[in-house]
Amino acid sequence: MNLVDALHPELPARIAIVGGGGKTTALFQLARQIPGFTWVSTTTHLGTDQLNYTDKHFIVRSVDDDNVEKWLQQKSTLLTGEFTEDERVKGPGETLLAQIYQAAEAKKVSLVIEADGSRSRPLKAPGINEPAIPPWAELVITVAGLSVLGQVFSEATVHRVEPFKQITGLREGQPITLECITRLLASPLGGLKNSPVGAVKTALLNQADTKELCEQAASYAPALLAAGYDIVLIGSLKNAPDELLCFHH
Repeated sequence: MNLVDALHPELPARIAIVGGGGKTTALFQLARQIPGFTWVSTTTHLGTDQLNYTDKHFIVRSVDDDNVEKWLQQKSTLLTGEFTEDERVKGPGETLLAQIYQAAEAKKVSLVIEADGSRSRPLKAPGINEPAIPPWAELVITVAGLSVLGQVFSEATVHRVEPFKQITGLREGQPITLECITRLLASPLGGLKNSPVGAVKTALLNQADTKELCEQAASYAPALLAAGYDIVLIGSLKNAPDELLCFHH
């Protein structure tokens, strides 16, 4: 099954995606898969190489009737702030994003938000003020990339090294295992941090590119469900997006 079939969100969807190792892929797959109009945005940054994955991109400077009508001319629309000097775009900012949410409520449009930055690392531990999940998110997806399994823990493999050490107990130079990824995801200071009360919590173990790795990762699904996740998804969004394994209570 694909992401939207596995998640089965109430419509209009209110989804935030955090973590590392496939957030942006999940973001734009959901934009295509969710029925009806979908607006995509971020509370952090997106790379300029990612701006063509929706039907149209708008830089948001105001949320008025004319702009909203333009955003409703295509199925999926990316709404961001301004360009930065390092080939990224900012999020619209808290005030404009709140106005975008109000417009989405009025027009019954789904919202999918990338609410965390990982600097393209497969794993991410949250910093002090992270992740920046909007309070209206009804479904939070925490992504972890399994491409780092067996590699050594370092700044090259993990974004935010210090909190990762504290959460997992791993020391730099030690190999990354499924056990420590599970500890990261299961921690209230890690994968479960800042999820709104009542939101459906999903762990997505991405980059599981072989049947053997899917089976290994599946053995950790019960621990993640016991830690507080409602859904655990395992698979490869890029290589087999319609073959996700799904575990839930």
